[in-house]
Amino acid sequence: MEPHQHDAQPSPEPGPSRPIEVTVRRSPKFWPFLVAGAFVGVFAAIISAYTGQESAEFTRGTVLGFLAVFFGMGGLALGAIAWLVTDRVQRKRARRATAVPLDGPDAAR
Repeated sequence: MEPHQHDAQPSPEPGPSRPIEVTVRRSPKFWPFLVAGAFVGVFAAIISAYTGQESAEFTRGTVLGFLAVFFGMGGLALGAIAWLVTDRVQRKRARRATAVPLDGPDAAR
């Protein structure tokens, strides 16, 4: 058998770095949206539990716990949707920029 010969590409010679085209955009953080959504959901559960009529079958604390779970999950979902919308808007506002790689001792910083 004859070994296959590969055409080796010559490695680029060291020299001045070429500018690179990059996309620059702001990206919202995911967790603050989820925490805010859950907080709004639990706050709505507190209002619902203590402003409604009291039940003879369940205490207000039980109703609050039940509503906090479901309203909190709904708030998480709304927070995630708000994050998605914000991320899409920020993506549309992205702009192109030119970055120049650094050579020498400053490149590692």
